[in-house]
Amino acid sequence: MQGSEILIAQAQHKNELVHQLHEQAYETEFKQLDNNQVTKAIEYLLENPHFGFFYIYTENHHIFGQILMTKEYNIYSGLTCWFQSVYVKKDHRQRGIFKQMYKEFMKYAAKEKAAGTKLYVEVENKNAIKVYEKLGMIRTEETIFEDDFVFHPVKIINLGQDCVTRTSSNKKELEDLLKKGKSILGNDLTQQLQIEYCLNNNKNAFIITESQTDYLIGLYFIEFSDWRNGIILWFYDFVSSTYNNGIISIMMSNMLNQIKHKKIKLNPEVKGIRILVDRSKGQRLEQLLEVIGLKESHYYIYYQKSD
Repeated sequence: MQGSEILIAQAQHKNELVHQLHEQAYETEFKQLDNNQVTKAIEYLLENPHFGFFYIYTENHHIFGQILMTKEYNIYSGLTCWFQSVYVKKDHRQRGIFKQMYKEFMKYAAKEKAAGTKLYVEVENKNAIKVYEKLGMIRTEETIFEDDFVFHPVKIINLGQDCVTRTSSNKKELEDLLKKGKSILGNDLTQQLQIEYCLNNNKNAFIITESQTDYLIGLYFIEFSDWRNGIILWFYDFVSSTYNNGIISIMMSNMLNQIKHKKIKLNPEVKGIRILVDRSKGQRLEQLLEVIGLKESHYYIYYQKSD
């Protein structure tokens, strides 16, 4: 592969990145993307790399492959690097191009001391799944419940008793809230929580609470979506002493409705909600999410621990 390089994309690569995202979306999920929105999204990412950046594979200055890297800051495990928008042009496949980009990605994750790397993949994309498994990635027991405001919006059911929610990034407040209850997903709250690390690295608030009771509704991280030109909120935990009697369903339905109707405003604009559910922890949370209207996605999640 004479004249080949793995680079981090810059402004001059914008048009080809946009073109390959269109090809990838149609090939993997038969989606027709809004060219104006995708172009704006790529421009935003190139100007704000803390939300994510592209590794690109080039030969003689032509781009033949790309991976988008985004970061999750988690108070339990620290940093996880996600990769998405994986694409290699058809006439350059079966040449190890993805593997080369993946190696660079893993070097970056190790340098950043990430706990590991993750991706989500369309369940019918069998070829991609074979590649990820061959690289040593392992399918997790996590699944995604979601409301995608752009492609597949769902009606989130309002269960009444409106709650006023707020976000917070105050370290002492976070610690106190977490100590009030045990995580329903089984995380051990006695372990060292990396709250200060997350606050120092993640510039966005990452909890939402019900303001009158101070019950912690959710911990979340932010993904910038190049397909949607906006952010997706990924919730990865729920803590509440009201969980077992169903009040948490009311709190969650109100929170999600407020996000969807832009009463909780974040910048960039929220374009979707995803909730990670670990099936090994039981089905109680899945049932609650179905009650309030969220739908299970069509993605598997794969994980590899960093070296």
